[in-house]
Amino acid sequence: MKTDCSVPAKLILSGEHAVLYQCPALSMAIDLPTHCWTECQPNNTSSLHVELCNFTETHTLSFSEYRQQAQQIEQRYQLFLQNKTTIKTVLTQPIDLIICTLYHFEQIQPLNTGNWSFKIQSETPIGRGLGSSAAVILSLLGSLIKHHSLSISSTELLTLARQVEARQHGKSSGIDPATLIYAGLVRYQTNQPIEPIISPPLNAWLIDTGKPDSSTGECVVAVQSRHQNDSALWQAFRTTTQAIASAIEHQEWQRLQQGITENHQLLTQIGVVPKTIQTFITKLHTQYHAAAKICGAGSLTGKNAGVIICLSKQAPTKLCHTYGYTCRPITLQQQGLTCEFI
Repeated sequence: MKTDCSVPAKLILSGEHAVLYQCPALSMAIDLPTHCWTECQPNNTSSLHVELCNFTETHTLSFSEYRQQAQQIEQRYQLFLQNKTTIKTVLTQPIDLIICTLYHFEQIQPLNTGNWSFKIQSETPIGRGLGSSAAVILSLLGSLIKHHSLSISSTELLTLARQVEARQHGKSSGIDPATLIYAGLVRYQTNQPIEPIISPPLNAWLIDTGKPDSSTGECVVAVQSRHQNDSALWQAFRTTTQAIASAIEHQEWQRLQQGITENHQLLTQIGVVPKTIQTFITKLHTQYHAAAKICGAGSLTGKNAGVIICLSKQAPTKLCHTYGYTCRPITLQQQGLTCEFI
């Protein structure tokens, strides 16, 4: 039997980084799906065949090879937790995320014996702060849950996804997988119930500035080392997020733009908005009366910062073209993780 598991992308409206310090965040699912097609052919021996379309890679592993590599990943992660290596050394190639996900699934349910085939393809730009790692993790977990006829709650699925995501990013707030599971616009805070927010259609644009020089994990570690104990800073993030949520619920466009601008200023303060991006956002404001901010971890160095959300009545196509950035309208996705037999 074959399954198709689909997961949207995510965009953080407010609260990236701050969500790791017990602050609320607003996150929305958007229509950039990741698919995982899974098939298991019964056999007396087991193997894994993985096709990663976005990387034009295929891998074939025996179960013993896969488990050996998974254990090596876990050993590297323990070294990271002991501050003996960086997060970038834990998962060193795209296939590692698949191996890690399978390994953690097996902690709750051993894989059925057989020849497993996984094909993963995503419309989500990778490494842009759109939750591409979480989408791959969840699309794979959803497929495995379906094939093993397991009954797992959304809370249990979120916990499992966070365990895997921590190997990718160093510390997982859970906001990425939570958004992809629940979809729509949600208010997320660690150890608090997920709170859906009714959002009207937004005049919003997704601008891709290119892959950041810094990984999410590197940004998280840097911000932690500099600002972990700055309670006033995190309170400012909390206040801004609450103001943005209120503006959306009351459909107050100017207040929403003001909140997005304040959030941009806070992200600049913690050092994750490169100078080129700061200049670009200033031009968006002056030329299009727009409010804009990076969405995701940002970057510590270089000129790129992943994606930007831009709130403006007019599409900033011309300015984006000048910078070599792509721009597309944002479509809120109300459907989260889905999986079906095909």
